[in-house]
Amino acid sequence: MSHTIEPVVISTISDLAKYEMSLSLYCLPCDRWGEIEPSDWLADGKPDIDYVTQKFKCRECGGKAEKQVRTTPVLFNTASAYQGMFK
Repeated sequence: MSHTIEPVVISTISDLAKYEMSLSLYCLPCDRWGEIEPSDWLADGKPDIDYVTQKFKCRECGGKAEKQVRTTPVLFNTASAYQGMFK
């Protein structure tokens, strides 16, 4: 008997929420971390974006934020430290 293994695709904010993951953002120029809690993001009425292609920038210096997906939140700064750079 063969089993088909379905891949897990995590590319949107709702995917992150579904699998209880968080998105950490890091600004190199400011040496500052921030975090997006996907369930809070969606509950606040923010769009269910494709975080992979989305660019985020630091509210402090405007620098590009690097992204890390985490299985458990680190709880850096969940305030709106970063904003999307929508296409």
